[in-house]
Amino acid sequence: MKLSIIVPVYKVRRHLQRCIESILQQTYTDYELILVDDGSPDNCGAMCDRFAQECDKVRVIHKKNGGLSSARNAGIAAARGEYITFVDSDDTVASGTYYYNMRILMSNPDIDILEYPAVIHYESPQSSILSFKPEKISGNDKIFPDWIRRAGYEHCFAWNKIYKADLFLFVRYPEGETFEDTFVTPMLYEGCYNVYYSDAGFYYYYNNENSISNSYSFKSKYFLYRNFANLYNKVVNEYKMHDEAKNILFHCVNNLTDLYRCTDGKKDEYKKAGKLLKGAKIGLKELYKMELPLKSKIKYTTLALFGANIHSRIYALFHKKLC
Repeated sequence: MKLSIIVPVYKVRRHLQRCIESILQQTYTDYELILVDDGSPDNCGAMCDRFAQECDKVRVIHKKNGGLSSARNAGIAAARGEYITFVDSDDTVASGTYYYNMRILMSNPDIDILEYPAVIHYESPQSSILSFKPEKISGNDKIFPDWIRRAGYEHCFAWNKIYKADLFLFVRYPEGETFEDTFVTPMLYEGCYNVYYSDAGFYYYYNNENSISNSYSFKSKYFLYRNFANLYNKVVNEYKMHDEAKNILFHCVNNLTDLYRCTDGKKDEYKKAGKLLKGAKIGLKELYKMELPLKSKIKYTTLALFGANIHSRIYALFHKKLC
């Protein structure tokens, strides 16, 4: 068994068949499809069982609801493949994707992670294509800095990647947290020795208005902010990549602004969040030398003058007044 395809399933009755059929129609055949029914209250569990009865490549795990991380972890624990990949149950995979990319991996058995193209927000006005020039990056000391330079943190997704299963021997997705990809993906890139960026295939990510990423609560937004803040601090303090860290800082302050816009957090929680970027700022001259739209330079002027925490508080307050 070469490839384990893990699909967490929860309340996706309308999309599940589309997702599973896109996998079963792949021309690559040396795989197992693990459907993890995460205690879905609709008939998704029964749908999974039906597919398992019809196709011997399909395995089903029924478990108590524990969230996306818990479902992925259950799939990882059950996986028998040499490689692992993830598909969200409301998304699809283009025909031939696994065939072409697994050929690359079979020809290059030293590759730890292969990342392939994706269409983000497929079939929506916000649709965009994430593509790559074929390239192999080797060396544990080179991969993570290269990933930072190419802004890989902007596509930390667990899906659209194929991993050596061994990478997950001591790595699991944090249960009880949201935006878990932004926690685990940097860790995986930092710990591997060979990465390949592929131009073959497509992952179709559909826009789901009910997804966690579209919810607006302190809990849902905190983990995204924390993970980016930790990444920023790592890039600055451990890798000394100060120029590359500037763009990560912009992500951080935008996420912190979203956090301050939430009204359901506790006072000490907001205080704790602000401390993660204590002292983080950018020089005013540096800001205006950057290749940014004038509108962005004006926006981040308060970041240069007052630092990340005050900048985010100002913009959160400004937004509330507009509302």
